[in-house]
Amino acid sequence: MKPESRPSRTPGAAGQVAVAGLGRDLGLVSALAIGTGTMIAAGIFTLSGLAVGYVGSAAIASFLLAAVVAAFTALTYCEFASIYPFSGEGYLYARKTFPPLLAYLVGWCILLGYSSSCAFYVASLSSYFNEFVWHAPLPALPGLVFLAALTLLNVKGTKESGTFQIVVTAAKIILLAWFVAGGLGSFDATAVAERFSRDVPLIASTAALVFITFFGFSAIAASAGEVANPTKTIPRAIFISMAAVTALYSLVVLVVVVADLNEYTEAAMGVAARAFLGPVGGAVMVGGALFSMISASNASIMAGSRVALSMSHLRHLPRFLGRIGARTHTPFAAVLAAGGSIGVFALLLPLESLAHFANLVLLLALCLVNAALIVHRRRFPGIERPFRVPLVPLLPALGIAANAYLILQIPMQGHIRPVVLVVLALAAGLFGYAAWRGTRAGLPDPAGPGSRVVVLRASPRAAPFRILLPVHNPRTAEPLVRLAAAIAKPRDGAITVLRVVRVPDQLPPEMARREIEREAGTLKRLQALEGETGVPVATEVRVGRNVGRAILEARRENRSQVVILGWKGFTTTARRILGEVADDVVRLARADVMLVRFGPEPAVPRRVLLPSAGGVHARKARGYALAMTDAEGGELTLAAVVPAGAPEGRREEQANRLAAERAELPEGVAAGTRVIAGPGVAEGIVGAAGEYDAVMVGASGDSFSHRILFGTIPERIAREAPGTVIVLKSHDRVRAFVGRVAAD
Repeated sequence: MKPESRPSRTPGAAGQVAVAGLGRDLGLVSALAIGTGTMIAAGIFTLSGLAVGYVGSAAIASFLLAAVVAAFTALTYCEFASIYPFSGEGYLYARKTFPPLLAYLVGWCILLGYSSSCAFYVASLSSYFNEFVWHAPLPALPGLVFLAALTLLNVKGTKESGTFQIVVTAAKIILLAWFVAGGLGSFDATAVAERFSRDVPLIASTAALVFITFFGFSAIAASAGEVANPTKTIPRAIFISMAAVTALYSLVVLVVVVADLNEYTEAAMGVAARAFLGPVGGAVMVGGALFSMISASNASIMAGSRVALSMSHLRHLPRFLGRIGARTHTPFAAVLAAGGSIGVFALLLPLESLAHFANLVLLLALCLVNAALIVHRRRFPGIERPFRVPLVPLLPALGIAANAYLILQIPMQGHIRPVVLVVLALAAGLFGYAAWRGTRAGLPDPAGPGSRVVVLRASPRAAPFRILLPVHNPRTAEPLVRLAAAIAKPRDGAITVLRVVRVPDQLPPEMARREIEREAGTLKRLQALEGETGVPVATEVRVGRNVGRAILEARRENRSQVVILGWKGFTTTARRILGEVADDVVRLARADVMLVRFGPEPAVPRRVLLPSAGGVHARKARGYALAMTDAEGGELTLAAVVPAGAPEGRREEQANRLAAERAELPEGVAAGTRVIAGPGVAEGIVGAAGEYDAVMVGASGDSFSHRILFGTIPERIAREAPGTVIVLKSHDRVRAFVGRVAAD
């Protein structure tokens, strides 16, 4: 398999997914550089001055509070990373735990967070560059130039960007140590105490502002797919980097405070460096700040692209974003998309709004990731957890509460604009996701080309109603055509008989020529039934590697309203409900699907038992059943199943409902009603089935039919009922749209 084609599946805990093509080139030092490099960045060089301007030396308390809040979620990340040591971080953890739509929301929040936080670094770089180096004609130009260079670097290779990260991170730690050493010589404990704000809400809101500086721990987890020995390396890298950065931040804030500047802006640290280290030292520190912002941007691009990569491979983003370069072994499409979105954020929002926007979406995502750990422990109690968070659910719950508290601080302090923008961004993400998933072609996702038509014998006239009839078993092919004709005739319809010749993956389609020639006689005999039934019959042969996909492609091209499939009534395929082909067709076809398991003597049934739960889907099932019974001069029986010990009132209620449904049928049709008593739905239907030629079960999507379609009832009826069993899954556009959006 080519690296860019699709992810490979690797057996492991809870169906974890390893992405083919990504190399594990990052060790502990590289992981530390990613986390530390992301945290020691614009957050310390720009937010330190803003924080001191808000609360004075209490900014240390704000940074410590943000670190404590981040630590709760860092523990959660460590446990999840030990279970799923692959790229994707918080999104991947939510995907393994939550329903698909909620997992997508987590991933979307994280993508927004990485894009906006990296845009914050880029905007900070532009601010420092314009203030201390050269005033560019376009204020955002310096940051955008560096963004483009970093994007290309990440396209080139993970090892190269990881090495760059180590060098730059080491350099800026040395520079910060020099800055701290120079500033602490002027340390004045009295001045620090006097400038300590006691405004607790303002300290908390400042913690919400600077929280972005500690999100680097997630960047480590996001690159887990490229970290060597991730189970041990990632927890170590997370906590070592967080401890080192917290200590360094506290010292830097002290130095900024004792600088006693006239104003504290995003450039305050650069001004303080000039005061303590002189012009040369200040220039060197400004250079260090620029490199810090570059390294943080690099780490964010790497982490954000890996989340996009994971979302693509798990079908929450388009497939092209998951392509991996054959030579570079990097997700180049995801990297380019990440770079583009970062540039948009950097151009649209000012510096402080970027920080608040990033904090809001990231804190929301972290609330959900902490909740995921609680749910995951309950759903998978027996799974191996090399790293275990103590005191679950208490610690994750504290993490949720702490994150939620910081979220509330942002609007409470009057920062309404980023809140509105976050709401709009989340709404846009959900709308875009619904539009993309809801309008996707109803096809499964196997690698390789689609099917192609090799033989086509069209019917002489068009029809407003079309039935697609894939045939495989010669024994049931003719009865299926007659059954389809019974349904099509009163609707002035036509039938397309489809035969799919499956070609193994390693053989070209031309190898199926002999098989195609053998099908010619059978299809010719089936098309000859057109004269006997009075219904136009077309025949079609397709060659493909996936039978279900070929059927779905034929349905889409023929615009058939109904697909009728012969069904053996059970499946032996692992993790399949109806069978490999039937599962795909039932799940994805934008048409009514009828599964037919014939009894000992295949024929169009005369007497049909139809358990009915009411509603539009039941009416559609009645229409098909009536067509079959009318064609053979038989009778339809509408039935309801009630528990054997149910009170008489319950039986009377069901009898009245069935009588009302019977009254809706056209006058003169042969139809009756029956209330069946039994210990359960399947038992009651099977017990009565022997009195009829066929049982037709509706599968519409409500609670009753959901059990029929996705539980054991259809297989039980198909195994145990003596005659023909027909399962109808009716198509509803709204339900189908919602189903595609919420599909796993």
